[in-house]
Amino acid sequence: MSSSQSPVKPALEPADRFKSLPVYTLARVLQDRDERIRQGADVIDLGVGNPDMRPPQLAIDTLKAALEDPKVQNHRYPSFNGLPEFRAAIAGWYQRRFGVAVDPATETLACVGSKEGISKFLLAHFNPGDTMLLCTPCYPAYIGQAAIAQIRVVDVPLERASGMLPDLSAIPTDEARRAKVIAVNFPNNPSAAVETSTFYGDLMRFARDHDLFVLSDIAYCDLSLDPSYRARSFLEFDTDKERSIEFHSFSKSYSMQGWRIGMATGNREVVQRMVRMKSNMDYGIFMAVQRAALAVLNGPQDYVERVSAIYRRRRDVFLDAIRPLGYPVEPPRATIYVWLPIPSAFASSMDFTRELLEKTGVVVAPGSGFGRSGEGFVRVALCDTEERLREAGQRMAKAGMKF
Repeated sequence: MSSSQSPVKPALEPADRFKSLPVYTLARVLQDRDERIRQGADVIDLGVGNPDMRPPQLAIDTLKAALEDPKVQNHRYPSFNGLPEFRAAIAGWYQRRFGVAVDPATETLACVGSKEGISKFLLAHFNPGDTMLLCTPCYPAYIGQAAIAQIRVVDVPLERASGMLPDLSAIPTDEARRAKVIAVNFPNNPSAAVETSTFYGDLMRFARDHDLFVLSDIAYCDLSLDPSYRARSFLEFDTDKERSIEFHSFSKSYSMQGWRIGMATGNREVVQRMVRMKSNMDYGIFMAVQRAALAVLNGPQDYVERVSAIYRRRRDVFLDAIRPLGYPVEPPRATIYVWLPIPSAFASSMDFTRELLEKTGVVVAPGSGFGRSGEGFVRVALCDTEERLREAGQRMAKAGMKF
């Protein structure tokens, strides 16, 4: 090398936060699924919670009108925190649905789905090494987002012995005092567990006793599969929003997952920090989408009743189809999932998932992808027709996939 030549630049190294990112477990399953499809197999995909129903017609009609409106420039940059009308619709929905008063100017924020909101919240409030209590099994985004923010996570398991609710008394006192936040999600993805008034009351007292902030995720609150069950908001128990933030999404309630819109509601200081994070990282949500979403919030809620009834029938069809196989599973009371224990012959949920795909062409999500407490289970998404769900159970029976 001549003296005029620069030395070869070393390869660009990834950041520590990237190195700590877990491999998304379902991605491996989807690779196997795609290979089976390439081979010509008839695959029934129950792995992803991806609703297959069309959104409310009101949302579609409002979006079209907003796109074509010559008087309102919906195509310009949107505000960071969301249209005032959208935030007012959120406040109105909270009042009607839960009896909770929300200041639309300061206590709520439009998000690009709840996943983005969770990211902004964690980045705004955690330093590397700070501790979060995370109830697992959980939505995998919490695990990945915590890794990006370099958060120290303490698992709080949801177990059948405690009704799939966290045993707050089992959390070590030193960990509770060390933690900044406890994250809960009810109705729960993936387990379909539901909250109780008693638990939320206990959680509020626990948070006060240990100076904890509560992150609540109610993405499935409208999808009741049991007519006697009606989901609650944690803000009903923290009406002053002293120590809570709550996330909700249009993805499941209104089958608008591709539209990427959700909301964060709670403590005003926390919400404003999230707005500041957002203003430095991206822009707001396309205004036409916001106008469609606020129309849905302000409109009749018969859509969620109809889709809940559809998921209820699908649940029953699938459980009837696998009943002869002996799986000990109670009918879920909410969400769009069945949380299925795996047979003891399998060493892991991933092993079961792969054999199920190989033998039957049925795709499910391995429980290990939802945190440590998810091992030993698989999640079945009720996101296909009754006929296909019945066929999935019949294929399992034909392949001898007994419990």
